[in-house]
Amino acid sequence: MGVFRMADFEPHIGTSFQVAPPGMGPVELELVEVRDTGSGPSEGFSLLFRGGANAVFRHKTCLVRHPVMGEMAMFLGPVHTGKTEEVYYQAVFSAPKGA
Repeated sequence: MGVFRMADFEPHIGTSFQVAPPGMGPVELELVEVRDTGSGPSEGFSLLFRGGANAVFRHKTCLVRHPVMGEMAMFLGPVHTGKTEEVYYQAVFSAPKGA
């Protein structure tokens, strides 16, 4: 998959993605939110994933697999939500409008 768009991910909210952080075994994350972050001359969106607190990783470019979307590389990082029983990760995408 080349250029990502919000519409590519929206149908997969609530589904599982298998993430392979470097140096770790696979981690299963659920896509819980797709948010439009574009403004002005740029198009953008963010993805919010939820995972268990048993396998936490820092900001990394990871191989991500989804049964419908296939494989992709994605830079993911944990975000603070105030919750301790689960960990949330965010990916942010941005491009000039019309790119």
